[in-house]
Amino acid sequence: MPTAYTAVQTGAADMVPGVGDGHAVKAICGVFALTAALAAGDTISTPNLPNGATVLDVILSTSDLDTNGTPTITFDVGDAAVANRYIAASNVGQAGGVARMNQPAAAPFTLTSKGPVVAKVNAGPATGATTGTVAVTVIFLPPFA
Repeated sequence: MPTAYTAVQTGAADMVPGVGDGHAVKAICGVFALTAALAAGDTISTPNLPNGATVLDVILSTSDLDTNGTPTITFDVGDAAVANRYIAASNVGQAGGVARMNQPAAAPFTLTSKGPVVAKVNAGPATGATTGTVAVTVIFLPPFA
């Protein structure tokens, strides 16, 4: 059965990070440290973005999460409504690295409700690493910016 994980935020929960001008571009980053291998269907959620936030970019960065000689792990990154709204079928976890938003209709996207950005293991690893990290960074404009 798939497992839902929550990434640790680099700031206080459910707050718009940043100081100064409330209309400036913001970023929120959730980092999840593996304690077991990921499996197909597992999800990693960022802290909530505020209702009305406009997502400008999403960045998925991982360590090598599939140690097999023929790795198979892929990720989708989206939200509760569309699982691959921002990134579809990224193979970044096969060797580690960084993937940027690759869905052309995704940016800019204004949220209609408060919620997280979710990285979902689309295809499970051939041989899953039991240590490593998955980080999801969201660059956005706060509501009414």
